[in-house]
Amino acid sequence: MFNLQQRLNIVSSFAMTSIGCVLALIAAISALTSYGYPNGSAIKVDTNTLRVVTRRYGPDHYDYRNSKSEFARLAFDLDADFTPMFNWNTKQVFVSVVAEYESKTHNRNKIVLWDRIITRKDKANLKLRNVANKYALIDVSRKWSQQQANLSLHWDVTPHVGILQSGQTPEGLATLVLSPAPQK
Repeated sequence: MFNLQQRLNIVSSFAMTSIGCVLALIAAISALTSYGYPNGSAIKVDTNTLRVVTRRYGPDHYDYRNSKSEFARLAFDLDADFTPMFNWNTKQVFVSVVAEYESKTHNRNKIVLWDRIITRKDKANLKLRNVANKYALIDVSRKWSQQQANLSLHWDVTPHVGILQSGQTPEGLATLVLSPAPQK
């Protein structure tokens, strides 16, 4: 009654529908059960290493917009345990330290200072000391004028199946004041 091609079509259609239903169920369970919150998040900025320098910055230390820009360099300590976020459906956790501040021209500014991708649970307990900012801390106006910045920790959990879930620390973990370098 049915030839071989029709039977293979029915079996493969049933298999694909079953796999799709299982993956949808996994995505729904992951969305409902959340991934938790990191334990003991703390950032401590070493104020002795915080300095604002004026020079060219960009590719090969050249900023095509302006010959001189002020950008900040700093070092911080980070303690955070991301092991509660790892379960059977976690592929990786993307972690970043973000500086948030207000300026006269913009209400809200966010700059990523450092980031890391954590792919294994045994590497999820971060105890980092004297970490320099990986990315430039530079304002749109290219000048700092006593702006107070709050550092916070942000994360994105990438599951094997399901939607990306993100979070951040509720308030700034550290505060610093960005002031221009003294003129010589």
